[in-house]
Amino acid sequence: MRRSKLQGQTVMSTLGNAGTTNSGSQTVPLFVGFTAICASAILIHGLFTIHGWHSWEFLSLLLVAALTSRLKIKLPGLNGNMSVSLPFILIAMTQLSLPEALAVAASSILIQSVPRAPYKFKPVQMMFNVSTGLIAAELGWQTLHRALVLNFTPTLSLLAGCAAYFFASTIPVAMIISLSENRKVLGTWSEIVHLSFPYYVASTGLASIAAAIGGNASWPMLVGMSLVMFVTYRSYRVYFGLIGTSAPVSSTAQSLKAKSANAAS
Repeated sequence: MRRSKLQGQTVMSTLGNAGTTNSGSQTVPLFVGFTAICASAILIHGLFTIHGWHSWEFLSLLLVAALTSRLKIKLPGLNGNMSVSLPFILIAMTQLSLPEALAVAASSILIQSVPRAPYKFKPVQMMFNVSTGLIAAELGWQTLHRALVLNFTPTLSLLAGCAAYFFASTIPVAMIISLSENRKVLGTWSEIVHLSFPYYVASTGLASIAAAIGGNASWPMLVGMSLVMFVTYRSYRVYFGLIGTSAPVSSTAQSLKAKSANAAS
């Protein structure tokens, strides 16, 4: 069986990098290339929409998102990991311009994609991760702000933007894992949703709190949210650790059960 050109874990928005995926599918590089082309178009569009920068807010969110992106957890049973920088990307979508939100998302996922030892750096993998993040941030930002233009309430607009980001960041990841490992797309996406949906809900809640407070992204608010996400990171590590250790126990129990059945027969 040939190795896929896209090896390692896939970031999930901040849902990377370790492990290996196997595949003989020729569609993997095509899908990665298509994703990169879409992201390039988004970057070009973003450059033409620059009208001014929210210097303090932008730099603050950029720094906090970059730092929290290194707090990442391996998703059990999947070639992917998840960092806790998502709330700050969502806040950037609500408070910053499109180019600034894209920069926060891209830098966060770029840093998250840098692998830890002993895993090797995979340029193609990083390109796919960043491209997916840019597409998700673009769709999330556009959905949120178009909803506001249509006189949706701020809460509904935020929910719509976060939902768009959720689907745009998880569906491509499910597709690339399915293509790389010859798995069913819907089943893979269902696993991703099962593991990450509570995290997206919590992140949306924090972004909603930040929007309700009003004003700009202040350091006390960002530090407080960073502490909340650190606790979330520790909780996920414990939870996923329990899932990982329960698998061998379950297999052993099934083996003993099968042996008992054979002995009885």
